[in-house]
Amino acid sequence: MPPKAKFTKEEIVAAAVDIIRTSNVEDITAQALAKRLGTSTRPVFTYFSTLEELRAAATEEARRIYNTYAERGLAMTPAFKGFAMEYIGFAIQEPSLFRLLFMRKAKTMSLFEFLDREGHLYPIRQAVQATFHLDQEQADWLYENMWTYAHGIATLCASEVVSFTREEISEKLGSLCRGLLMNLHAPKDPRTAVMPGKDTVIAGSMDDYTKAL
Repeated sequence: MPPKAKFTKEEIVAAAVDIIRTSNVEDITAQALAKRLGTSTRPVFTYFSTLEELRAAATEEARRIYNTYAERGLAMTPAFKGFAMEYIGFAIQEPSLFRLLFMRKAKTMSLFEFLDREGHLYPIRQAVQATFHLDQEQADWLYENMWTYAHGIATLCASEVVSFTREEISEKLGSLCRGLLMNLHAPKDPRTAVMPGKDTVIAGSMDDYTKAL
């Protein structure tokens, strides 16, 4: 009878995730795991044939951790804003895991494809439609723009370049959401697509620009 494994698969994956938290996924090696677990390298390969297989499992665990944040946000009211706040919260609390999931070079795709791959597009769309009484196209537009802004804040936080309080994040997201909703109900204006340049002149005042809102 083979000897009982000293560590469970879950413990090995958890140790690998801890390595990501202090370094990056490429630094998951048999030697690094052995040192963290206080054992030889042998238990590492009890459950995984290769390091790439283990790194993939650690990445999936990072995504599971992220999903707990996302689901907590979706349980808030309004769910749309709660999700954005928890997305940023994940970047603040787990910057290395955030960088692994959302800041690594990957195949280029459209923003909609990226949000679909992220995994929460459909419940967020439903939350936006229910909260603001929008059709699907409007809900997707609002989510794409809100997420772009939230991702910018999250990236700043995960890069440890700028810090925000939870109250500041809530206020910024609330102001943005209000502005986007106003934009949805405003008449289309060609000036929104004007390219900036030294010879560009927008006629009128700020009151002219916003009076339709």
